[in-house]
Amino acid sequence: MQIAVIGAGIAGLAATKVLTAVGHEVTTFDTEPEFGGVWSPTRHYPGLTTQNTRMTYEYSDHPAPASWPDYPSAEQWHSYLRSYVDRFGIAANLRLGTGVTLAEPTAAGWKVSLDSGESVEAAHLVIANGVFSRPAIPDWPGRAGHADAGGVVKAPSQHLTLDDARGKHVVVVGFGKSACDTAMALSTVAASVTMVPRRLLWKATKVLAGKHFEDVAMTRLGETLFANPRRFGPLFGAVSRATVKKHGLAAIGLIPPGRFDDIASSSASMATDGFFDAVRAGTIAVRRDRSIVELRGQDGPQAVLDDGSVLAADLIVAATGFVQSVPFLGSPLSAQNADGDFELFRNVLPHDIPNLTFAGYNTSLISSLSAEVGTTWIAAHLAGALTLPSPTARKVQVGADLEARKARMRGKYASGTVVLPRSLGNIDHMLSDMHAVLPWRVRMAQWTRRSYSTDFRETLGAAWRTLGSG
Repeated sequence: MQIAVIGAGIAGLAATKVLTAVGHEVTTFDTEPEFGGVWSPTRHYPGLTTQNTRMTYEYSDHPAPASWPDYPSAEQWHSYLRSYVDRFGIAANLRLGTGVTLAEPTAAGWKVSLDSGESVEAAHLVIANGVFSRPAIPDWPGRAGHADAGGVVKAPSQHLTLDDARGKHVVVVGFGKSACDTAMALSTVAASVTMVPRRLLWKATKVLAGKHFEDVAMTRLGETLFANPRRFGPLFGAVSRATVKKHGLAAIGLIPPGRFDDIASSSASMATDGFFDAVRAGTIAVRRDRSIVELRGQDGPQAVLDDGSVLAADLIVAATGFVQSVPFLGSPLSAQNADGDFELFRNVLPHDIPNLTFAGYNTSLISSLSAEVGTTWIAAHLAGALTLPSPTARKVQVGADLEARKARMRGKYASGTVVLPRSLGNIDHMLSDMHAVLPWRVRMAQWTRRSYSTDFRETLGAAWRTLGSG
């Protein structure tokens, strides 16, 4: 079958490799000149490293070098992806620097129009354009005057560099991983760095009370704890207090609202090394619970906050999240409901659009593995090897899942694409649909130790061999 994949990030590369391995003819398109998605060199920002350890972020059948640090740099992870592309021989399947402008269904599948002016035909379309691909930058009033005065507004992924901040007054908007990473990196060269988070987030500490975060959150027991926070309230209360004490959050006025289990009610974020020390030392200022209401340029680039205070703002780093969309999917087709949530069974299969699946729309703490399992699910779906509920039952299930995520994550669930805290649970469901069995000894071990990508190598390998022989 001729398959077109849109996007050559983590999920797109997995889709290309898996679908090629089971016998399909795959062509993968990406607007960037390099593959890798968030790991493409054109999207690196200063201070970027993996949030996962390499052991939980690697693909199941392609280990990262053991000599690397636990949290590889952006450059290292792009080289890891390059070794994946080279090892499995999928470079020829990639059409980089080639954007898709429109995808239209046909009687035989899809017509995919490219920004080069040409079009290609495919029997099946896989959308893997990423849920972290299009920055959501606020449209602040006064932005034109700010720019006329020399002010710059950039998202971290828009090729932000140290030179952008050298000797400048920098304002970083947000408090997620990219916000704290960039604040730390830019503070080494900037005249000043001020962070403006509308709401503080709890930060996971790599090691707390002698326990690595992944040895708690990436276990089956950990998922049960985070999915039932009220039942384990005293435990999370103790973790909250330990986190506050370890980082000295009270002294610097950065205790977030709520408790540590709220980390599962948004996007889980690791504490950037040295960040709280930099705040304590005054290298980074934090104006918590504030937001920008206006930009100015009369007396140099400035940002006005909602309390009326004015900040010098030569460079504004908008670490304000992403917009999840598929603008190339021709109207009236849509996999999103009226609220903008993607209605996808298993976060892969839309209800009423034939010959279409999504890869990487099940983001979690183990996103590479989730994407890899998801693309294997797609291969099984194309082979007719899945056992699925009826379309009506699928719609009911998706609706219930979205409502539960919305309630649990207070709407911060990336248009329905975040499956936290059920990272392993989502994978379990997909494996069950495929009649794939994770060895009992592995499942039992995962209750009390972190789940490694290699735990799934045997199970996924068996599925690929079965699908390829079919």
